[in-house]
Amino acid sequence: MKQDTFTEKVKHIHPSNALNECLCSEELVRIDRKELNETIRLQQGMVFKFKSINGQFIHNLCDGELLYRLDLTPGHVVGKQLIDFLPEQNAKRKLLFYQRAWNGEDHVTYEDELNGIHYFAALRPIIQNGETIEVIGSCMDITDRKNAEKALLESENKYRLIAENMTDLIILFDSHGNCIYASPSHVSVLGYPPEYFLSQNTLHLIHPNDLSLVINGFEEVNKTKSPIRVEFRLLHSEDGYKLFDCTATPVLGDYGEVEHIMVVGKDITEKRKAEELLWKSEKLSLVGELAAGVAHEIRNPLTSIKGFIQLFQQGARNDEFFDVVLSELNRVEEIIKEFLSLAKPQEAQLKPVSISSLLNEIEALMKSEAYLKNVEITTEIDWDIPLVMCDANQIKQVLLNLCKNSIEATDAYKKGILKISAYTEDNRQLLIQVMDNGVGISEERIKRLGEPFYSNKEKGTGLGLMLCFRIIKEHKGTITFESIENQGTTVKIRLPI
Repeated sequence: MKQDTFTEKVKHIHPSNALNECLCSEELVRIDRKELNETIRLQQGMVFKFKSINGQFIHNLCDGELLYRLDLTPGHVVGKQLIDFLPEQNAKRKLLFYQRAWNGEDHVTYEDELNGIHYFAALRPIIQNGETIEVIGSCMDITDRKNAEKALLESENKYRLIAENMTDLIILFDSHGNCIYASPSHVSVLGYPPEYFLSQNTLHLIHPNDLSLVINGFEEVNKTKSPIRVEFRLLHSEDGYKLFDCTATPVLGDYGEVEHIMVVGKDITEKRKAEELLWKSEKLSLVGELAAGVAHEIRNPLTSIKGFIQLFQQGARNDEFFDVVLSELNRVEEIIKEFLSLAKPQEAQLKPVSISSLLNEIEALMKSEAYLKNVEITTEIDWDIPLVMCDANQIKQVLLNLCKNSIEATDAYKKGILKISAYTEDNRQLLIQVMDNGVGISEERIKRLGEPFYSNKEKGTGLGLMLCFRIIKEHKGTITFESIENQGTTVKIRLPI
């Protein structure tokens, strides 16, 4: 067997083979021990040993990179008890684990913190002839993991605090529509405990008329993986149906598939009632303001009717007279009917509507007021516009509001022009434009149009435009304003065909 350099030197100095082998063994052990100590010192964790001497646990080895990060050295630990280098509370707590390991319990573990560093320790007894002769322990730094756990716990506590104290509903479904979490707010908002919703869907609580809307929305989220917003009614445990504005958001898994759907719902029952009252008030206000102009419009046919009746009294008889009188009466009836339809409260009902006919009705209603304000009103309508699904009464209210605003914005010192036009864009949507040559709107004011209680008028409330925005939004359309000061304003309404 080939000898290393050190062994050769020893044999050269000491010719006795026995002595040579003895010295070589001792030197090799010393070298191996030195290498072991270096390995222990350089490792990222920490290794230590202790024995029980006179009933006290005394450390006879401790080293490793973690030891120095704890602001300790082997000199602080070796030959010492726990109380000699640790705070009293830490030392007393760890003595319990030391005792368990010394009693022969295998793989005793604990976690502790010192000088801002968290570490995990494992103890294992060394047993000979049935007795523990020493205990060896190893430690590893778990500070990063503890910080992450702490941050996660703080985050969970914050979200739990929000979920448990907010008045909105939060409910989490799996991809099949079964509930796996319901916020405590369900008790105060709907009257049902969260446990009521677990492991089942909530279709039986949805108003029958809204059921298809919710099911289609759920399928759309699964298919498009995009959030949607819907309004539907839910059955309260004691107080009938409540209207909720809900947003459903998909939660995607590792492979991009929808694993959960989170729904956040807000009770808007009272808000919608207030809006309906506001809507009715705005309608009545609009009718009242138009009354002066319409009185002039009604007075004309009444004057004609009155004149023909006087001719009848004088004995003049002509079949054409009856046709004229009947035509004028129909005109009066049509105007009164339009006002009644505006003032009458009713739910939105989407039906196929002829936009051409609707705009002609608008022109007829506004013509009298436009005449009084020296405004020329014209319409321009494409002949091939298809029927549009909308609530005719609501769209009429929007256009009346816009036309009235345009008339009021005209310059008193020049002839006003109000033009209403309608045509299709890309065969996908209807574009209705209301254009005037009035005083215009500044760019700063355009940004705030539609806000309640913000108006260009001296005594305006801004509620009329706010309702216009809401009506068009409910019809899945858009409304935009383009204006140049002292030149005029164009309002563009786009509705899906």
